[in-house]
Amino acid sequence: MKKLPLLVLILFFSTSLFAQKFNLEGVVKDQGATVLEGATVYIQSITDSIPIAYGITNKNGEFSLQVNTENDSKAIFNIAYMGYKPYKEDITVPTGKQLNMGIVTLEDQIEELNVVSIIGKAPPILIKRDTIEYNADSFKTLPNDKAEDLLKKLPGIEIDLDGNITMNGIEVEAINVDGMQFFGEKKGEIALKNLPSNVISKVQVTDYKTNNQKFTGEESDSGTKEINLTIKKGKNRAMFGDVKVGYGTDEKYQANANVFQLIDGKQLGLIGGTNNINMSRGFNALPDTDTSNGYIESDFVGANFTKGKWNETRVNGNYRYGAQSTDRNQKSLTQYFLPNLNYITDSESRSFDDSDSHKLGGDLKFIIAPKNKQSNNKVQISNEIDVNVENSESGSVTNRTSESTNGDLVSNYYSENESVSDSYDINNEFSVTTITGKRDYLNIELNTDFSKGNSDSKKYSENYIERLNETIVQDQINNTDNYSSNIRLSAFWSKELFTNFRIMPRYNASINSNKNEKYIYDYDEATNDYDDFNEVLSSDSRYSTTTIRPALRLRYEYKDFRFEVEGGYTNTYRNYRDELVVARNFKTDFEYATYSTRIRYRDKNGYKNINLRYDQNVDLPSVNQLQPVEDVSDITHIRVGNPFLEPEINHNISFDYQNNLAFNNINITGNLRAEFVQDKIISSTITDEDLNRYTTYENINGDYSYSGNAAISKSFYNKKTNINLNARINGSYKNSLSIQNAIEFTGKTTNVRPSFSFKYSYDNKLDFSGSYSYSVTNSEYDTDAFNDNKYFVQNVDFESSVFFIKNVFLSNKVSYRYNSRVGDEFDGDAIFWNAGLGIELWDNKATLTLVGYDMLGKNNGYRRSVTETSIQDVESNILEQYFMLNFTYKFGSFAGQKMNIGGDRDRRGGGSRGGGGRGR
Repeated sequence: MKKLPLLVLILFFSTSLFAQKFNLEGVVKDQGATVLEGATVYIQSITDSIPIAYGITNKNGEFSLQVNTENDSKAIFNIAYMGYKPYKEDITVPTGKQLNMGIVTLEDQIEELNVVSIIGKAPPILIKRDTIEYNADSFKTLPNDKAEDLLKKLPGIEIDLDGNITMNGIEVEAINVDGMQFFGEKKGEIALKNLPSNVISKVQVTDYKTNNQKFTGEESDSGTKEINLTIKKGKNRAMFGDVKVGYGTDEKYQANANVFQLIDGKQLGLIGGTNNINMSRGFNALPDTDTSNGYIESDFVGANFTKGKWNETRVNGNYRYGAQSTDRNQKSLTQYFLPNLNYITDSESRSFDDSDSHKLGGDLKFIIAPKNKQSNNKVQISNEIDVNVENSESGSVTNRTSESTNGDLVSNYYSENESVSDSYDINNEFSVTTITGKRDYLNIELNTDFSKGNSDSKKYSENYIERLNETIVQDQINNTDNYSSNIRLSAFWSKELFTNFRIMPRYNASINSNKNEKYIYDYDEATNDYDDFNEVLSSDSRYSTTTIRPALRLRYEYKDFRFEVEGGYTNTYRNYRDELVVARNFKTDFEYATYSTRIRYRDKNGYKNINLRYDQNVDLPSVNQLQPVEDVSDITHIRVGNPFLEPEINHNISFDYQNNLAFNNINITGNLRAEFVQDKIISSTITDEDLNRYTTYENINGDYSYSGNAAISKSFYNKKTNINLNARINGSYKNSLSIQNAIEFTGKTTNVRPSFSFKYSYDNKLDFSGSYSYSVTNSEYDTDAFNDNKYFVQNVDFESSVFFIKNVFLSNKVSYRYNSRVGDEFDGDAIFWNAGLGIELWDNKATLTLVGYDMLGKNNGYRRSVTETSIQDVESNILEQYFMLNFTYKFGSFAGQKMNIGGDRDRRGGGSRGGGGRGR
């Protein structure tokens, strides 16, 4: 029975790749006989207008498409290109294997030069200069899928176990909905986990731009990407949402509801939910495989209102409430390798954390357009405010035993901690941007941030030292009040002095102040109360920092190249005063210059991007690193600052390469990084024979690292089949200097990680994806005090969804991990399998799903970390096996018409049946 899906997969894969009926070729030109590179050519089915093949013209204007029209004798031939009228023609399927369209001429389109008009259904992928646009309906989704699941199906986009999103290996920095942040979130987690996939019209991927860059039209210099999800408007009127409830074994439960409404440029969203299965902000059919967070119960509710588009006067307001309760149990085994001292620590801990938060956000953008419509002059006044109020209660208990390598006891450590805290933070950003002439602009920003916090804690610890037969006890309470403010003023002017040469002066000034009152009282056995004031650990401090930084950037553009150089001079003045311990007081004045250069190449269509840049960054030592006063808040680890520390200077050289071979549906990316650190600030620790540690801070030279990766992806597409293949290799080398027990040593760590992934879907019946990675790490040391360390980690991930017996589907998510070197008390491998069996009901408006979590009961919360001086194996309590029955009901309409949630499963396209299936 288990061989059937594999057979079906092989059959579908083979037929989809090799059963195309003919090759379609031709050349696209304009009326002046100029070849057009980057035009989107696509074929639609004559019966239902569904796209069945697409391609992009190359630099010679040529296109070549493999077309399989199934049983149709005719098809619809289309061409779309910015600034030209859409081309459409019915073609007859040839009897042979070749059809040459010759030269196809596109006519100029005078109106709307910045858009591409599409007749009928849009092509699966459309390239508009620096934007890749996916037509969401061309990529099938399954019952209950959310926006996150749709992204996983798009060529080039990957989401790892930590939720990090990349596009062809490049970080995605922001997720927007209709051009604006959703619920005030830059990363868009609420949007990804709550928006139904079937209400998304397009997924647009562009270079990440700040709000100011979007308004001025300035090119992005971030090196990252952003994604914009456009919602199906239905004449700009829509209302949709879903309700989900579930209950399972061991009293596991989940419930959530989402309602979204779009009316004449306005967006209103309401979300809410509760669960005890380690999920927050939204639910999918199958839970995550990353479950090493203990046991988590969470509740959330939120509302979002938006009016206006990103390029016009607009307003956004949002509110979010979240409550979370976390219980963690953890055990660890750590092997320490220090000069003349090796030992093993076995630790167990229990902790809890209960918190609730209220977050409010507001965003107003007011645009003043010129009275003369021919003028480019305009002004944007912007104000963004965020308010965060949070309360929390936490506690922990730790037992730690340390032994020498021969098994002799060195010390026993026990601690209990309790804490209650509350805080609020208000951040406001006000800015004015004016555009004059064609490209000149001035931006002035005022940023204010005020925060206040209070905490009360109780701490008890005792450390038994075997050699001395002595127990050191610390029993105290702590009350802390903290208030801080940060005011920053910045101005940026961009002026074109002459053609293609631009001068961009910048000025930043900031004042940061902090008031901290920390009063600690030790337990007094004579009075049986906490009334012994600890002046050494307590503080009543005032800390202020003033920073001024003028900078100048010069830019020159020549054809497809851009050259930039920038220099800045920073003056930072610090003043720290403590009313209790005068030795903590200091005044410092840091003055330094920073430089950066950049050479960028981008072809006119944005297909090829090459960047070479150098950046010099300076990291100043922190207050604690500078103060020459012992911090004995941890009785086993005493820290003292070094007032003679120099700033740490980082020299970074990077090379980035992106090439979209759109003609062949291939993407190639790669990057190289080199970092050299001057006066690196490190922790210098001496560990004595009783395993008490004494740490100070020093500057050291000789640290450097190299890293790089290369990736290639290839996609195949026809009427029923979608295939995407990705191959990647990552590598890094780090030369890291450390000082332990007064001995300086160097660790050389090499890591190589090749990986491969693929996605496959066939019609509306099968969805399959898998990935494999192999990571090998080798650490070598230039001292005999440490043993060299080498190990590898393998990861295999597999997801599938298969429809059978009309509306019945089976979803699976399987993950396998193996670590070649772990402690004897831990499992080196873990296999994790989630499965869901469901059925669509009531014309696919509802779904009933039985979910099995950790079907084999083989998952574990094991993690390994390796440093220059230790290897640590940690195992945390995880969510254990359960089974749950989930019921989901979807509703909605566009322009007064019911949303097309259901539909015949033999029809093509995600839009024919809507959101669904598996998820993370």
